[in-house]
Amino acid sequence: MSGVFFTYVWGSHGERGSPLTFTSKQNRTAAIRSTQEGDLVFGVVSRSPGDPDVQIPDAIKGRVINVWQISHSTADTAEFGIKARNTWDKLEDGSYRWPFALQPIRTWIIRDAPEFRELSGYTAATHTQRAITTVQEVGEELAATLKDLIVTNGEELEVMTPRFQTMASRVQQLRQKHPFALNGYSVEPNADAMNSIYIATLGKGGRVLKIGHAQDARQRVAEFNKYRLSTETQWVLNTDQPIGSVQDAIEVEKFLGETFAKFRTEPNNNEVYVGLDAFDVATKLATARVRK
Repeated sequence: MSGVFFTYVWGSHGERGSPLTFTSKQNRTAAIRSTQEGDLVFGVVSRSPGDPDVQIPDAIKGRVINVWQISHSTADTAEFGIKARNTWDKLEDGSYRWPFALQPIRTWIIRDAPEFRELSGYTAATHTQRAITTVQEVGEELAATLKDLIVTNGEELEVMTPRFQTMASRVQQLRQKHPFALNGYSVEPNADAMNSIYIATLGKGGRVLKIGHAQDARQRVAEFNKYRLSTETQWVLNTDQPIGSVQDAIEVEKFLGETFAKFRTEPNNNEVYVGLDAFDVATKLATARVRK
């Protein structure tokens, strides 16, 4: 059974399945010694990064944003082709702040990332200084909540592998050895099921939209609301259009994404569109054709 840990991060690499990175080899070694291959590490966005130059959007502070299922294979961050994106990603000598990496077996980004401290099982003792530099194990109740979060809100990303190491086959072997499972059952999509394109609005008639694909759109939208507070505006299903196979649905979703690209404002979430009318999307969806 996978152990569950968390670590504080300053953000996400978005749609890339990046490695788990550390500021020092000592911190990485501490993570290796306290975990086993196949364990899960959740990235929680720091509220107070301790550097006045760091600019973290308020919308993601304190939220569970991504997950790694880790191996104990080490590499330099540079081998993954990762470079500094912000001035605060570099140290005074110009070097990258997080040069030490652990190769992931699987990675997920968490959509509609919930507040970490609002999750069932979180207590005042959950936050530790250790989680700032390396990884911290969580209690049984919080571990169960976090694993459930992967299933309800997680989107698996293709993992990055080091450019100068033959890691691709090693990762595949590790995926076979450490399948991700919830309550003892592996989570696998049904490739033959009918998939649909959904359009959801933030609030009835809202102009903040989610456009995506799912086998059960109503369930998918319900999952979006699962970790939203009752005082927050809820997601409402506007359109549920059957398309076909998952490949067909992905193709149509990509078409809509390209059509309405200028309305995307969330760099780490390509499903969210702002200032867009759901009717306009539904109209364009009606004209979409799947290439045969």
